Amino acid sequence: MGVTRVSVGDVFRWPHDDRPIRVLVSDDGVFMYDAWWPHLDAWGLAGLQEVRRQRVGYYVSTVAALLEKATFLRSEPLTDAEVALHRPDLPFCPVRCAAVDWPSSAPETQDQLFSSLEAAGCADVDLAATVSVAKIVLLPFGPQGGRKAGVRVAADDGVAFSAGELLWKAAAVQASCLGSAMPTRGLGIYRSGLQRGVASYYLWGGESKLHAEIASVSGRGPD
Repeated sequence: MGVTRVSVGDVFRWPHDDRPIRVLVSDDGVFMYDAWWPHLDAWGLAGLQEVRRQRVGYYVSTVAALLEKATFLRSEPLTDAEVALHRPDLPFCPVRCAAVDWPSSAPETQDQLFSSLEAAGCADVDLAATVSVAKIVLLPFGPQGGRKAGVRVAADDGVAFSAGELLWKAAAVQASCLGSAMPTRGLGIYRSGLQRGVASYYLWGGESKLHAEIASVSGRGPD
């Protein structure tokens, strides 16, 4: 019987690739993973000290696609050091709303931003949800949709962000990169990888780039 759920540390193989893959993050129907590098005889992100000095983008796909297409090989749990680095407890998407775009100027206060979300019909977004990390790198986009350099932001209390605090700081970062054009609709914050050992999130629209790509290829939304 095949597996019916995906856990961090699970090792699979895609049908089109002999190299195993290893789950690093699994959340909200999305998983992010490392791949085996035969020429190194090791996982691509096995050298943790080196990884902490790099900019890393995780491979990403949907859990539904993994369970449907891939073959489960074994479980290889993350070590404590890997857990501390990759932070599988962090959400793939801490906040998103399809009904309102990123503001073109930075909101002066969180209340100002939250009021605009509520007025646009995003009242059900859980802005009080906790994102349990003290620092995050945010990757904004430019007027043509290209990714800009990452900006590190810190939680006000030095411990964790609320989703609302993170969104407010992301709005300020994004506003500095926007012109008159808006290459996407809605707003959202999505897990990307690591920058020098800090979890990175890219800013985009009301759906992730992964889900937008799936929808464009299939002509429908993701499973």
